[in-house]
Amino acid sequence: MSALGENRLSLCKPCMEGTRTAILQKIEDEIENVNGPNMIWIRGFPGVGKSALAASVAIRLQKWHWHVICFRFDRTKSTTITTNALWRAVACDLAHLYPSLRKYLAQGNRELISSDVDQLFTSLIEMPLSMLNDVPLEELPVIVIDALDECGGFRHNLLEQRDHSALLHTLQRWVQAAYRFKLVITSRPENRITKMFPVSISIHVNIYRSNFVI
Repeated sequence: MSALGENRLSLCKPCMEGTRTAILQKIEDEIENVNGPNMIWIRGFPGVGKSALAASVAIRLQKWHWHVICFRFDRTKSTTITTNALWRAVACDLAHLYPSLRKYLAQGNRELISSDVDQLFTSLIEMPLSMLNDVPLEELPVIVIDALDECGGFRHNLLEQRDHSALLHTLQRWVQAAYRFKLVITSRPENRITKMFPVSISIHVNIYRSNFVI
């Protein structure tokens, strides 16, 4: 089974086989923990292998027959890989997985042209997810978002800053709604993200070049 959304996420090469096994097992345990937070945040400075971990998580989950929806931000492509693109991509993959959602989303496809991120999230994500309460946890997809900190490009202007803020706001709504879907996110440990997703509502996995700390 291949990852959904793979055209939107050019996954980096995964970790070398036999490496980072402890951290990968920890992440998988948290994904399977029904009573745990629905966000797992892999944090680390540049060069520690966050994107490789994202790829390894996706590959390992697929081997266990989990559906995986992937998306990767790239600050050099901030005009096309935007917050709006993220939620449209997730909605498209959800419609591929669930025929009932496909019909629902098709009826409301006028929302796909909206530029309001909150409206997009409400129409394409929040309302459809409320229809999946009877789906077993192991049949729900895991959503992997790589390089969260790169949304909004280099944020040299107000539009880029707003794009980044809009993304964080919709992700905060996701966490606060306690959806059973699990999010696996990678980013640098930016203070703004830390304030919005404290350890009380999310799992923080801090990684370094050769080890990790929960």
